[in-house]
Amino acid sequence: MSIKILSGDSKIPVVSIGEQSIGWLTFDELQDNVPGDLAQRFYEGANIDDNWASYDCYDDHDMFYLRIPEELKDKESVPHLGVYISRNEVLVVYKHWDEQDSDHIPGLIKNVAIKKASAHRAMLSIIDFITKNDGILLGKIESSIMDLEEQTLESSDTELRISNNEISAVRRQLHPMYQMYEQLLDALEDMIEDENELFSETDIKYCNRIHNRVERLYKTVINLRDYVSQVREAYQAQIDIGLNKIMKVFTVISAVFLPLTFLVGWYGMNFESMPEFSWKYGYIFAIGLTLLIIVVCLVIFKRKKWF
Repeated sequence: MSIKILSGDSKIPVVSIGEQSIGWLTFDELQDNVPGDLAQRFYEGANIDDNWASYDCYDDHDMFYLRIPEELKDKESVPHLGVYISRNEVLVVYKHWDEQDSDHIPGLIKNVAIKKASAHRAMLSIIDFITKNDGILLGKIESSIMDLEEQTLESSDTELRISNNEISAVRRQLHPMYQMYEQLLDALEDMIEDENELFSETDIKYCNRIHNRVERLYKTVINLRDYVSQVREAYQAQIDIGLNKIMKVFTVISAVFLPLTFLVGWYGMNFESMPEFSWKYGYIFAIGLTLLIIVVCLVIFKRKKWF
């Protein structure tokens, strides 16, 4: 038998839709209004660190959990959502970001009830509502990545206009979103399979629509992660170009001074038999030879486009 949690003497706000009932309360109110073992399931499902979304099937009811990353925080979302689903009862347990957001979930449920849809449809409308604006946020993230790319390409070889930390911050922002959408897709697929046959055909179609949207969001996040990787490669390429130019300068300087060092060593032997020591213009000749070596080296490097 299903756990009866929405009885007449319950303090849980309830809306009846035909023969079905849907109630709602916050996690703070959970312990005092539902059986202890069920409350514990809600707490565990919402607080496991790596559990962004899951769907568990039991003998006569299902449990759905959804945890929203901080990166998706907005005024129309919740950080934690847990749902108890049986054939005739649905209980939505949620936590809002702040007090101003506390009316979103009850308002959604009441709106669906007015339309006389099913309690399961009301629950699905919450998931629909939570994910519907995520595409806008992902569009903003894409714009920020494009800005990073533009700044990288416009940066000079000696002064980059962005840092590696800015690129890493975007990737860190996308990672929990990637995990959540991936797990939410699995949960929605389990919901669509409907092992306990709790949902109507219309509800399954609605769930399919939500699944398709989440799948698009998931693919968008994957594309954005790849885009960030491309920007990071472009950033690293700019750094390499700058280092290569610096090394080229040092190489040219070393190549110019190598024959001069040889010349200094040659004349540093102080052999009296060397004619330049007794020649009137020997010092001037050494200076001229030095300048000639420098000019010849620079001309050769210039023709080879080494600088």
